[in-house]
Amino acid sequence: MKKLTVFLMIIASQYGVIAQSSFDKYEDMKEVSSVVVTSKMFKLLSKLNLETDDPEIQEYVNLVDNIENIKVFSTKDKGVGTAMKADVKKYLGSASLEELMRVKSDGKNVKFYSKPGKNDDFVSELFMFLEGSGEGQDADTVVLSITGNIDLKQVSKIADHLNVPGGQELKKVKKQ
Repeated sequence: MKKLTVFLMIIASQYGVIAQSSFDKYEDMKEVSSVVVTSKMFKLLSKLNLETDDPEIQEYVNLVDNIENIKVFSTKDKGVGTAMKADVKKYLGSASLEELMRVKSDGKNVKFYSKPGKNDDFVSELFMFLEGSGEGQDADTVVLSITGNIDLKQVSKIADHLNVPGGQELKKVKKQ
């Protein structure tokens, strides 16, 4: 039951607002799906009394304690996708992010960037840009930003469980 509760809280936390960024304008567009979770939500989650011996639940709790914000913007609209791509390029030019990896597969290009954290296993921001080509699901354009004291090993587990677009590629990041 506790495991289910934690999992549901994390899913619910994905539907919360992060610090203003160049991507916030997409939040109110009808062609864009968005998930914005603020630091207040993570503070609220960290105050829940979830004492458990289950190591998987404890990993989720530790991850939540160290995340400040999550933003996800996704669209299938080609015009909005082109605008997102331009904003990503501008953001990368000003944000001092380092490229972690690029994956091109099944008509999708996924790029991961990060800002260094306290050591090699942690980053202060994890940024992902997924650009699809074609129609239907392949046309998805996704921007994901996670800020905080982020343990890459834990983020990949969460992304995998929650089916975050690009989550499979995120697993590859932790191996690098």
